Amino acid sequence: MARHTSRSDATRRSSANALLAVTAASALTLSAAVLATPAAADPGPQKTHHHAVVLVNFRNAKLASPDADHQDARNHFFGPTDSLTSYYAANSGGRLSVVPAKGDGVFGPFDLDMDNSTCDTGKMAALARKAVQDVTYDHLSIVMPNTKACEWWGLGNQPGDTTWFQEGAVKDLAAIAHEIGHNLGFAHQDRQVCTPGSFTACTADGYSRRTPMGAGGEKKGLSAPELLAQKWLTAQQIVTPGSTATVHLTPLHAAANTAGARAIDLPLGGGGDRVVVEYRTPEANTPDRDVAQGVVVYRVPKGQYDHAVMISNGKQDDKTIAGSLKGNEALTDTASGLSVSVTNATAAGADVRIALGTVPGPTSGPTSGATSGGSPTKPGTGTSPTSGTTPSPTRPAPAQPTREGDVTTDIGTTGPSPSTGTVATDATATATAAATAAGTVTAGADSLAHTGATATVPAAVGVLLILVGGTTAVVVARRRRP
Repeated sequence: MARHTSRSDATRRSSANALLAVTAASALTLSAAVLATPAAADPGPQKTHHHAVVLVNFRNAKLASPDADHQDARNHFFGPTDSLTSYYAANSGGRLSVVPAKGDGVFGPFDLDMDNSTCDTGKMAALARKAVQDVTYDHLSIVMPNTKACEWWGLGNQPGDTTWFQEGAVKDLAAIAHEIGHNLGFAHQDRQVCTPGSFTACTADGYSRRTPMGAGGEKKGLSAPELLAQKWLTAQQIVTPGSTATVHLTPLHAAANTAGARAIDLPLGGGGDRVVVEYRTPEANTPDRDVAQGVVVYRVPKGQYDHAVMISNGKQDDKTIAGSLKGNEALTDTASGLSVSVTNATAAGADVRIALGTVPGPTSGPTSGATSGGSPTKPGTGTSPTSGTTPSPTRPAPAQPTREGDVTTDIGTTGPSPSTGTVATDATATATAAATAAGTVTAGADSLAHTGATATVPAAVGVLLILVGGTTAVVVARRRRP
C-alpha cells in the first residue's frame, strides 16, 4: 500500500453541538440576546493541502498528450492565476493553501495494471497511490485516458481526499474547482422555487448558478453557506438579527479590506433548518468576476451549510428575478414568521429587510438606503441544529446550459449499493432519492459525486450512477462537451 499521510483528516471540521435558543416573536427586540451562527463562532484555521496529481495509462489505453497534460495540470492546479490554488486562496481569504506535494506536484504517467473495460475507480486509486508511495500528500487527483466506461467528466469523494478526471478535464478549471469542492464536503447546489408563504414547500429549478458547485463555473466565488461551512467568514462579517431590522450587506466577495457584513444567518423556526442571505455583484479581480447581481436566500437543511439550497419566489428564467427575489415581492415563511425583502441595492451593497414575527405583504420597491427598525446585531453563542425538515427537490431536474456547449443534468441521490462498480439507471436513482427524502435511506459520509460526460463520446446517451459499496450518496452532473 502507498504511504499516504492525510493531514486533512486531522483538521476536518466538526459539527457544532449546542442548541439554538429561539425567542418568541413578542420577545424579539433589538436589545434581546443575540442569536448566533454556529459556523462563525471562530475563524477557520489556516490549512495547507499538499496535492499530488497523478497521470495514468491503462493497459489498453494511453494518455493522448501526456506532456501537454503535465503542463496543463501544473498550471490549472498550482499556477499563480486561474488555478485551483488561486481560486481557493481567494475564496478562503488566504486560509486554504493548495501546494504541490513534491516538486511541481504532477507525477507520471504511470502504467496501471488494469484496463478501462470497467470504471473501477477504487482499483485505479489504489494503483495510483502505489505508484507515488514515496510522496506524502493530503489530496490525490488522478488524470486518466478518456474512456467510455466512466460516464463522467470528473469524480470526487464527498468529503474525502481523492478526485478522478478524464484527460480533457485537466484543462477545465471549473471541473477541477468543482471536484475539489466535493472533497471539502460541498454537495451540488440546487435551486428551488417555493410557494408563497413557505421556505420549505419548494420544487426543483435546476442549479443555483452561483458557485462552481451549482454549475456556475470558475468565474463565480463560493456561496455564503459554503464559506460558513469552512469558517471562511469572520464573526464581524456575519449578522444574526434578534428582531426585525434592515441589514446592510456588503457584496459577499468584495475586497478583503472592505468593511461590512457579508451574510445574514438565521434559524428557520425551531425545526433545525437555517436561512442564509447574501448579496452578490460582479466585480473584476474578485472571485465573483461573472456573477449575476442580486440578493440570494438559501435554506440550510439541519444546519448543514455545505448542503444549502438556493430558494426563490420565481423561476430563474423569469426576467424580473434578481437573485432570489421576484420584482418587489418579499420571500416569506409564515410558519416561522420570517420575511426577507430588499429595500435598496447598488454596486456597493444592499439593504435587506429581515422581518421576524410577522409576514408583511410585498414591498413597495427600492427606496433610499436608510435603515429602519434599529441596527443589526452581532452573533453571539448558538448551535448547530440536530433535527428538522429537509424537503427534497423533484428529480430528475431538466437539462440546463452551464455555459456555451455544456449541458448539466441532476439525477438524484442513491442509497446502499450492492457492490463496487455497479451501475444504476436514472430511474433507480430517482426512486432511491424518494426513499432518502422519506427518511428510509441515510446518506453516507464518504460518497462519490461526479460531473460531466465522457470526453470520447460528446453526445452521451443515458445517465449512469457509479455506486460504491456501503451507504453512499451520489449526485451526478453530466456535462456535454462541444
